[in-house]
Amino acid sequence: MEAAAAARQRARPRTPPAEEYDPWTAWLYKPRTISVLLVGACLLIWASGALDPEGAASHSSATSIKRGVWAMIAVFLAYCTLQAPSTILIRPHPAFWRLVHGLAVVYLVALTFLLFQNRDDARRFMKHLSPDLGVELPERSYGADCRLYVPENPKNKFINIYETLFDEFVVAHVLGWWGKAVMIRNQALLWVLSIGFELMELTFRHMLPNFNECWWDSIILDILICNWFGIWAGMHTVRYFDGKTYEWVGLSRQPSIMGKVKRSLSQFTPAQWDKDQWQPFMGPLRFIQVLFLCVVFMMVELNTFFLKFCLWIPPRNPLVVYRLILWWLIAIPTIREYNSYLQDSKPVKKVGAFCWLSVAICIVELLICMKFGHAKLIWPGLFHDPMPTWLIIFWRSAGIAFVIFLLAWSWRNHQKFRRKNL
Repeated sequence: MEAAAAARQRARPRTPPAEEYDPWTAWLYKPRTISVLLVGACLLIWASGALDPEGAASHSSATSIKRGVWAMIAVFLAYCTLQAPSTILIRPHPAFWRLVHGLAVVYLVALTFLLFQNRDDARRFMKHLSPDLGVELPERSYGADCRLYVPENPKNKFINIYETLFDEFVVAHVLGWWGKAVMIRNQALLWVLSIGFELMELTFRHMLPNFNECWWDSIILDILICNWFGIWAGMHTVRYFDGKTYEWVGLSRQPSIMGKVKRSLSQFTPAQWDKDQWQPFMGPLRFIQVLFLCVVFMMVELNTFFLKFCLWIPPRNPLVVYRLILWWLIAIPTIREYNSYLQDSKPVKKVGAFCWLSVAICIVELLICMKFGHAKLIWPGLFHDPMPTWLIIFWRSAGIAFVIFLLAWSWRNHQKFRRKNL
């Protein structure tokens, strides 16, 4: 009961009442909806040329459409920042997370629009976001030559290791796993995700050239070096915030200039640190719920590579970075909401808004990859090679074993419950 009460308390927005705000920063938390509405209306008058129709008519139709779309997005994000419901997070400001909520909705709507296009039109549409897109990507395989020592190379006899170590994915691996560790805060689950994604790469290597890696790249560099270092650094960050004393003093009460600077910077750190209790072995239902979290995480990562391949987006294009940053911002409140949902023992409950948005975005991304990658009835599919037979046998056997394991576990729990009530 105490755990459920604590979960319900974490699920509520923790915005303090007006009298508890520091006098120096209280103005940041007072509503300014009318002022923003008037300023926004003035900006719309200026940007749209409402008072200067002749000047607005000088723009081309394509320019007017682009400006109109961006203005529409800006108006929606302004509305979300002011009027959307607050989340369970309050740092650096509740309005920031309302803005992230609006960005997530915009991304979901844009993906839905993209889903209704054909593959060629979708690729042409991406050129509106980045002029460099719309060009077929060269195939890049990391497993063409798996030798650690290449004696015939005159410049560098360890060229394969050198090129892999200085690849952009090395930094992405370390930063990504640090971020996952800070969000999930459970080392066992992190290693399940780490090994699970390498299994996903092995499973889909016949479809994506990026997944065709050497054994030492996958096991040693990815799992044992990059992922381990990211998880290690992330868990140290978790332990630091977990052991920190959270007694906040307002900005006006800081005795020195340096204290005021530190307090201002600490506004971008958590207001308090929740200990997540995933408890995957509490029962079959909880095991499936935690497994669902792992599946969604791996699906989001797989969608990154499949979207790049289907839409011809190179790894170094800024759109890839923007998507990953947006997903990171969405995942922070999503994990908090989902853990609170699992800890809440109420019979009737619902997941938070960010949880719903995360699953919806993940599903639409997956549908785009499926439609653009394997629509053989309309155009040739992108993935010509079938899945190897041994992989089909492996995953079918794993699925059957998993179902048998869950049924046996559920029966055992049922028998324990009956004996306890007799």
